[in-house]
Amino acid sequence: MLGYLVLAFLTFMTLLHFFIGNISIDITAFAMFILILAFVVYTDRKKVKLEGIILIRRTKKGRSLIDRIARKNPWFWKKVYILGVMVAIPALIFVSVFLFTNSLSILEGHEEGGVRFLLPGPVSTPITAPGVFIVPWWIWVIGVMSVMFPHEISHGIVCRLEKIRIKAVGWILLLFIPGAFVEPDEKQLKKAKRSTKLKVYSAGSFANIMIAFTVLAVFTLLSGALFQPAGVNFQAIENSSANLSGLSGSIININNIPVNSAEGLSGILSEHEPGDIIYVETAKNNFIAPTFRFTGDLDSFIPTLMVVTTLNETEEKAVTLGSKDGKAFLGVTNLVPTYSTSVDIVLYSTIFIVFLWIYIFNLGIGLINLLPIKPLDGGLVFEEITKKFTKKSKVIVRVVSGIMLFLLVFNIIGPIFF
Repeated sequence: MLGYLVLAFLTFMTLLHFFIGNISIDITAFAMFILILAFVVYTDRKKVKLEGIILIRRTKKGRSLIDRIARKNPWFWKKVYILGVMVAIPALIFVSVFLFTNSLSILEGHEEGGVRFLLPGPVSTPITAPGVFIVPWWIWVIGVMSVMFPHEISHGIVCRLEKIRIKAVGWILLLFIPGAFVEPDEKQLKKAKRSTKLKVYSAGSFANIMIAFTVLAVFTLLSGALFQPAGVNFQAIENSSANLSGLSGSIININNIPVNSAEGLSGILSEHEPGDIIYVETAKNNFIAPTFRFTGDLDSFIPTLMVVTTLNETEEKAVTLGSKDGKAFLGVTNLVPTYSTSVDIVLYSTIFIVFLWIYIFNLGIGLINLLPIKPLDGGLVFEEITKKFTKKSKVIVRVVSGIMLFLLVFNIIGPIFF
């Protein structure tokens, strides 16, 4: 009873300070988030155990759900998790090489980022700092939930497919950072075939990587379907024809010929002479919206910003072309493609930002978890692979785990010193 009174008092004081203006809504919301976690833990305190500095709650609930999923189309799931191993091993190599090369870049002073902890905080917009990336608590909750449940359920599905008993499922809490787990029968898992162990260990990160790539694919396809090339956004050069004519926004037509790219604009201007009069139609209502653009390289996995117009407000002006190097010169620079759409830009951007964080959490945590550091899943995968080729696998795994752990820590704290 005393615990509930303390929580009620803390809640009252938090809300009181908010209403009298002593603390911001961001701090209030974050404090309420902590208090809700405390309430949940306190209410269930008889079944919560403290192991070291981690609170653990085990339960038998959830096992039947995992069983039902595993029994439904077992042939499909087996093929999926074979693919999971095929994805996990190259991903393990990729993230290890990335960590090494990123460490070299930090040493040379070329890399300001490095690896960062994603933590919730009393902020309204994400804040970056050496070693940490603080995001609004609600974004963090959505991101963590999107990682935990697919990750652990995937581990559980493979266990049941391979007839390995699940002893318990549950949640953990480190300070205010929650997590989830599926606890297999360690004796059965230890006696299982190497291929079974590889599938079990790879399943969680594979699920996270697949979620990330699904988000990437969906928004890449959506951007192609919802946003069509419609013009070229620009800045007018001072005292140029564009500047003197008062052009602004995005050029969508010249002499009723659509302009969809910088190349198209150059092509039209190349057909004119200095002193020619052209009629330039521009779109005024330009917005910035985030998206993914597939370019066939690593940049495809990084979100970009695009200029968007709804074409609701346009203006046409007669412009006398100037001259530069004897050629017709309009006087525009910083050309960026403009896209037209009929969707609500604010709604689209909001949805995109939420799924962007789901993408970041799943890709980042999924890859980090595949680092060859025991007891991470990647460390367990690496151990099984080395066992196949050498009897000194324990020594190799210990050495590699130590090196990779050092590189990981250096990626977190290195940018502070270099």
